Amino acid sequence: MKEMNELINSLEDILVKEFRVLQNLMDITKDERLALAERDSDRLMSIVEEKEVLLDQLGLMEENRQVITAKLAKSLGIKKRSYSIADILPELDAYISERLSRLHEGITTLVEKTLIMNRGNSSLAKSKIDWLGAAQNFLLSIIPSSDSYYPPGNMVNQELCPVSGIEHTI
Repeated sequence: MKEMNELINSLEDILVKEFRVLQNLMDITKDERLALAERDSDRLMSIVEEKEVLLDQLGLMEENRQVITAKLAKSLGIKKRSYSIADILPELDAYISERLSRLHEGITTLVEKTLIMNRGNSSLAKSKIDWLGAAQNFLLSIIPSSDSYYPPGNMVNQELCPVSGIEHTI
């Protein structure tokens, strides 16, 4: 029974940690949206690094949670190939089961919200990249390329560059 209580406490602790890390991830994802909207590439790079650290932490916590869940399921006599929290909840005391269930639901909700926000950020980033590509193509289209080589400092023949009023040097 003591081992069972320790496993339950360990599971609850890891769920609480996952919940907090997901809250941080959601906050950082909101900051990422602002950085994208403001075109703040320095802040965006910092945010991406923070997100990577949090995602690494979540991966480790997920592995720990799976190990604890498997041990708990085995000690409860549940025999399956893989175990989930849903498998063990009916076997636990109602109060403990309710606590773990609420934590698990909170985690699931945060994961869903974060995924939705990340998809939105991805779309925003893609639209910014598309806009930059279109601007670059426009700028390149007003300056015709030359098939000839011109040494540095020499002017391009104006007859080859139909855009008037713009000096071109290569």
